[in-house]
Amino acid sequence: MTKKEYLDKLAKELGSMSYNDVKDILSDIENHFEESKIAGKTEEEAAAQLGDPSELAADYKEGMTLPTILKKKEQKAAAPKAQEPTSQTVCFVLLITLFVAIPAWVTLLFIILGIVLSELAVAAAALALLITCWFYGPFLASGLLFGLALLFFGVFGYAVTYFAIKYFVLGTKWYIDSMKKIWKNGI
Repeated sequence: MTKKEYLDKLAKELGSMSYNDVKDILSDIENHFEESKIAGKTEEEAAAQLGDPSELAADYKEGMTLPTILKKKEQKAAAPKAQEPTSQTVCFVLLITLFVAIPAWVTLLFIILGIVLSELAVAAAALALLITCWFYGPFLASGLLFGLALLFFGVFGYAVTYFAIKYFVLGTKWYIDSMKKIWKNGI
């Protein structure tokens, strides 16, 4: 990417910043291109050293300066690559996933689904009881109380279901993150 193309894309990405800030940033980038040219680099190499204009703009929006951004990119490039997982790690992750995680998560999912369906049934029964008591008044007081109790039970059940689903999702995220760490770092 040439200097002009890079500056144009960067200016677009920085569009939400103030005019003076954008002007200062573009001046810094032009200086970087000039310094790279003096060092014998092409415009494409200078642009590659800066990285993607949208990422550079995001760094500037976070308040970083060009020297800090370049230092961060150098450290990122110098960071060691992740090693390939060993066969022992692969077997561990697969066995835990197949024989522990998948059955446990499927069981929990069906329990949550059962709770949801039973809550729907309780809510429908409460509604039917309340409607019936309204139209056929002989058991009005006891029917209304029982219907309200069922309705309360249904609302309470929905709250329990909400937290069950929430912690099911959080537990799944935790499990996946744990397995990623084991996969990446080994047992």
